[in-house]
Amino acid sequence: MTISDPETIVRTAHGRVFKPSGRQIQVLSGIARGHTNAEIANHLHVAWPTVQRHVSRLGKGLGTNERAEMVAMGYERGWLTNLSPEPRESIVLSDRCQEVLRHIAAGKSNEEIAGELYVTVNTVKTHIRRILGILQARRRAHAVALAYQHGYLRIRGERGLHVMVRTGGVPLR
Repeated sequence: MTISDPETIVRTAHGRVFKPSGRQIQVLSGIARGHTNAEIANHLHVAWPTVQRHVSRLGKGLGTNERAEMVAMGYERGWLTNLSPEPRESIVLSDRCQEVLRHIAAGKSNEEIAGELYVTVNTVKTHIRRILGILQARRRAHAVALAYQHGYLRIRGERGLHVMVRTGGVPLR
């Protein structure tokens, strides 16, 4: 993959073309692995504010400040396809947890998720804790990355993000 591939280019809300730099892709990969800005900075041998600037520029270019949504967009655009999957034992998520995960990947807050699913915010938080525990994810963005890696989330054409139901460790198509 090269950064100039047509599917990696994103038009911003103002019609400008956004093309992430190689360093921004590295920072996004760190976010997808569940690392903090300080951990990413240490790994890339740069200062923490430099990582924060890259995250900020990614957010502006993608039109979101939600890291989980940035990761979802990274997979959707093919920027994270070379990120090797993290091994996990057989993962089974309930239908409701998969639905919550889809909303997380769309960058929705706990309150927005609760409103759409007609449940309380505390119920959403419980589902998120369960998702993080089952996936052994450090953060929401890490959970989204793991969901892509293990077949719970995928992109279908231009219709957007869809959930794949898994049973017995084999994705249904």
